[in-house]
Amino acid sequence: MMRQIVGREKELEFYRQQSNISSPGRYNSLFENLPTDIGELCQLTQNLFVHQVWILYEEFYGITPESLKSTGRNLNNEINLRSIEKIIAFLIELDNQPLTATRDVDKRVVGNCRDYATMLVSILRYQGVPARVRSGVARYFSNKGFLEDHFICEFWNETTDRWQRADAQIDQVQRSALKITMDMTNLPQNQFLDAGESYDELKSGKVTPENIGVMEFRGWKYVLYKLMSDLASINSVEVLAWESWGICERINNDTLSEEDSNLLQEIARLLTELRAHPDRFGKANEFFRTNPDLKMPANYEPYYQEMPFFK
Repeated sequence: MMRQIVGREKELEFYRQQSNISSPGRYNSLFENLPTDIGELCQLTQNLFVHQVWILYEEFYGITPESLKSTGRNLNNEINLRSIEKIIAFLIELDNQPLTATRDVDKRVVGNCRDYATMLVSILRYQGVPARVRSGVARYFSNKGFLEDHFICEFWNETTDRWQRADAQIDQVQRSALKITMDMTNLPQNQFLDAGESYDELKSGKVTPENIGVMEFRGWKYVLYKLMSDLASINSVEVLAWESWGICERINNDTLSEEDSNLLQEIARLLTELRAHPDRFGKANEFFRTNPDLKMPANYEPYYQEMPFFK
């Protein structure tokens, strides 16, 4: 029991610290006096972003990519903003007001689920709350059993002594359109599946390959890719949704060796067991930091993703 307590304390201290990506940097003072209630923080985060897919339909937020581009904005640049410091810098450029002020939709950064999750994680860490981004899939975007690519925030709830999952993206507009009634600040079990759980879901046959992923990127290749995305995220490297290096290149090119497959299976096990067994955190951290096929290269630069509808 003592070993487990020590392991948990070490894990929680790690997640109280900002990463290079989650740190607000020179805008640290803007996080002063923010609310501490998780529901209010989710609402605050929703006021800073507008989702890149939802603006394709004007009826949801009253704006379109065309209306934003007409003001001189480069939307592909926005979705590639990787650090919270750069995101806040652009927010200030759009409208220099406190983060708590109500923003017009056209004064929000165009982003995606990863950005909402990373912003919430950044604020919670600033407040001393252990928090991390998780990369996986969600059930609540479809009533037809499709598991949609997604990122959420996972934070340590000291009262209940557990990791709690919160989705900062789902605002009232999306809640209404998707007919969601659950508490998005405390996601019920199995509504969001991290990459390890996604792997288990596909391997067990609970979901078919065509019913897990995003757009045309589905099935085993997608799920194996997400293992790396989630492994990076739980190591406080809050990657963009499309980042790729090391073993990911062999996943994308269908050239995995038996050794690669065994390594990915081990990552899936570690990720699945992570919440209940804090000692798995140390192993996952060691894997990511030392394995040449997993660790991020020193000269790594993220791929610049261009959405055709933003050109």
